[in-house]
Amino acid sequence: MSNRLELSGLVLKTPIRKLSPNGISHCQFYLEHVSEQIEAELPRQSWCVMPVIVTGQNELTHSIKKGSKVLVSGFISTHNKRSNIPQLVLHACEIKLIV
Repeated sequence: MSNRLELSGLVLKTPIRKLSPNGISHCQFYLEHVSEQIEAELPRQSWCVMPVIVTGQNELTHSIKKGSKVLVSGFISTHNKRSNIPQLVLHACEIKLIV
């Protein structure tokens, strides 16, 4: 089964960096994507805000700030928010700063 997503955009808010109880680092941020795509041979505006989680040691996460342009690829999974509303989250396997 395939589960891969690649998305580029702007980091909307200052990333949250945490250590789990077992010492694994996590970096969480919201990525805003805006583009024009072709659907049924017509241009269409595409916009989304996707939560992203980077788990484990990744030197690049310290360079990510609000307003950074990044390209993220990874897999998606559902997380339940505190309000018990399911939300899709992009778990980053690769991340690159776009300059």
